Amino acid sequence: MDTLMVRKERHNKKIYVKNNVGLYLMLVPGMLSLLIFTFVPMYGFYMAFVDYSPSVPLFQSENVGGLWFKLMFEDPLLWKMVRNTLIISSMKIFIMFPLTIVLALLINELELPLFKKIFQSVSYLPNFISWIIISGMMVIFLDSDNGILNQLIQLFGGEPVSWYSDPNKWYVILLLTNMWKNIGWGTIVYIAGFSAIDTQLYEAAKIDGAGRFRQAWSITLPAISPIISITLILTVGKIFQDDFEQIYALVGENDILAETTAVISTKIYQYASTGRYDQFPISTAMGLVQGIVSFLLIALSNMTAKKLGYESLW
Repeated sequence: MDTLMVRKERHNKKIYVKNNVGLYLMLVPGMLSLLIFTFVPMYGFYMAFVDYSPSVPLFQSENVGGLWFKLMFEDPLLWKMVRNTLIISSMKIFIMFPLTIVLALLINELELPLFKKIFQSVSYLPNFISWIIISGMMVIFLDSDNGILNQLIQLFGGEPVSWYSDPNKWYVILLLTNMWKNIGWGTIVYIAGFSAIDTQLYEAAKIDGAGRFRQAWSITLPAISPIISITLILTVGKIFQDDFEQIYALVGENDILAETTAVISTKIYQYASTGRYDQFPISTAMGLVQGIVSFLLIALSNMTAKKLGYESLW
């Protein structure tokens, strides 16, 4: 009986694949891209365990074990970079993540279709502006002498602020710029989830006297809870990551601001951009540790979500 069931299941799978062969073919370019640009370059991680030299093939280089990892952890600036990375990433998670959901709920509550589409489009636009352009915009706003923000401060009787020489203000600046650029784009996945909710649930809730807030709390949020769970798991995995493009574009190699803006990725870039091949292994070691920690965080958050009964990645 069990053998018959297994055969029947295999037969059904074959029929399913045959009927959807076009969809599987559409996956091929994406899978090839993932293989070529993500998995194949992973062989370079071996550089973190060898005494690398361009004149010697990578896999024939002298193995030095965990030497580069030891030197990495002995770097007195490492823990400052880890601290900055965790603070900046945590601020994005604990502030930006819930605000993205709130904005998606507010957009969903807009009744006029035309206004709703315009508002969505406007909120998405900053995502398509590069960080280089944003850095130019920030100079216009934050310039010590002629910046718009300092002019407003002086207009109300305050003293101008030297934004590019005060590291304590840059945690908030990085958070706000990231929020302005990405929060609208982040609502897309939630708004897509709203479209799958049965409208009859809202009609029944209205009959029972539920207001807009109650409908959002009792119907909308539970309906998109699987999306929230998956997004949160992936977001937690990024807590040990940092937005190098944002930080490097806005700050560059400003040593004055390094107290709060120096993160792991900027150090990796500094090592890799020196042109000294003896710096490549330690930068590879830092990147490898960063990737491993991120994977462990995703696995831990996924396991926690699964145990709590929420949607998980696997």
